[in-house]
Amino acid sequence: MASVLAAPGAARHRAAPCATSRAWLPTRRLPAIRVQASAAPSAQVKPEIGGAVETLKKAAADASVHPVQVFDALRTLEQAKLQPSEDWASTIGGSAPPGNRWRLVFTSGTKQVQDALKGVGKGGGQYFPLTACQRWDATKQEIENGIYLGRFAALTFKGPYKMDGKVLAFDFDTLNLRLGGWTPSFPLKAKLDASKFTRGKKDPFFVFFYVDSGLICARGRGGGIAVWARTTPQWELEAGVV
Repeated sequence: MASVLAAPGAARHRAAPCATSRAWLPTRRLPAIRVQASAAPSAQVKPEIGGAVETLKKAAADASVHPVQVFDALRTLEQAKLQPSEDWASTIGGSAPPGNRWRLVFTSGTKQVQDALKGVGKGGGQYFPLTACQRWDATKQEIENGIYLGRFAALTFKGPYKMDGKVLAFDFDTLNLRLGGWTPSFPLKAKLDASKFTRGKKDPFFVFFYVDSGLICARGRGGGIAVWARTTPQWELEAGVV
């Protein structure tokens, strides 16, 4: 489960083609949320970047954008090679506990990305079918990565992280469960000191290529790419992410 959450592209979502005038209808609509206004970087003045961001906002809002279009938007932003600003780390992890939460919207697998790089196929990916949410807390250098099944059940992994430029490396040392009122924790390894955490050769990581106040996009260690949307307190309450 940890690998599924850590690497974009590990989950699958099947979409049903439609014979009507609409080329794409998602089989599952995401919970309605408000995508926060984005603080546009200077490079976003380029039309292709602005267009890609708008496509991803729409995808995050209602999952109505075709997966190939979402994939193309992600690749456009990655190929733009935007330089990280000084506030990328604080945008991702917040400036006060418990940090910022981000909902996983869409993932594209390693093979889909590799094929696109080779000019094979049109690319694509999947809207993540479950409620997956990541919390980064920059004040504690702590990541919490979880799957939530309403207010009844949740499975989360917690541990330290460190961000250096575009690269955010992390590791998990604790697994937490929630089943109704039962909330046990299980150590996965010896507790890691966040202040001393450094990226190891086997540690998972994300390479972020776009960050603003409403969306973040990254490539995982396995080569897949993904987009997350900033959550709101209302959405967290409705989804059981508390």
